[in-house]
Amino acid sequence: MAISTEKSNLIREQRRKQILDVALEMFDEKGFTNTRVSDIAEIIGISKGLVYRYYKTKLDILKEYKIPMQTCLDDILERPTAMESLRDFGSKLITDPKEQGYLPPMRVFIAIFIRGELPPDMNENFIHNDFGKNYLAPIIKKGQENGEFRQGDPVELANIYWYYLLGIMTHILHDKNTKVERPNLDTILNILKGA
Repeated sequence: MAISTEKSNLIREQRRKQILDVALEMFDEKGFTNTRVSDIAEIIGISKGLVYRYYKTKLDILKEYKIPMQTCLDDILERPTAMESLRDFGSKLITDPKEQGYLPPMRVFIAIFIRGELPPDMNENFIHNDFGKNYLAPIIKKGQENGEFRQGDPVELANIYWYYLLGIMTHILHDKNTKVERPNLDTILNILKGA
């Protein structure tokens, strides 16, 4: 008995999500370069060929994360205050995924970028090109309008926060095998407030 088209589509979407979830963990744990498609398949308990049925290359798996990353950014923008938006964004990046029970795709993508593993055709990406200006400056500007942040160039303030987070992420990645004490985000947020 053949399964319905609806059931077949559901199975296909569940398998794609399973591959993405496992790949995300592997990319975080081993890095993009050191993760093989066969590693992903083995953890799931499927053949490498089945992974390739869904994604032609490992790079295609990585490119699939752009949608969840955009969803994450959109979600952060919906916080009630600009301060909460920046705190939530930073916290998702620097908090150990085991502590928060969630591995943000954005964190893994940034880690791949920092490690220099981003494939050449993805080097011109939203992290490298004006991330602070395009994603964080509008939050800072909203906070300035609401009196949450000091006055000044929102792009400059956004870049201060963005580069601070990248520095923390670099430190975390460099010392991955040791317990790295995560800084308190309120320190940098207080600088943005002018406190």
